[in-house]
Amino acid sequence: MMIGSDLRSTFGMTCVQCDNELIAPEWSEYRSKHQSRHLWRCWRCDCCFETIVKPESMEDNAAGDDVFPSRLVA
Repeated sequence: MMIGSDLRSTFGMTCVQCDNELIAPEWSEYRSKHQSRHLWRCWRCDCCFETIVKPESMEDNAAGDDVFPSRLVA
C-alpha cells in the first residue's frame, strides 16, 4: 500500500504513522545512478516503511516530490 506523505523533517525522515523524527534509515540500497531506496523503522511505534529517492538533478519538479513512502507488510 502506498502512503502519500509530506511529513519530511529537515534531517532524516518523519514516521508516517506517529510523526516521530527518524535520524537515519535502517538500511539503504543504491539501485542505480537515478534511484536509491531506504528502509525506515520507527523505534517508537515499530512502523516500517520505505522511501525511494531520486537525485535532484533528475527531478522534473524540484519542489521535493522525491520521496514516495510505502508501508511494508510482513
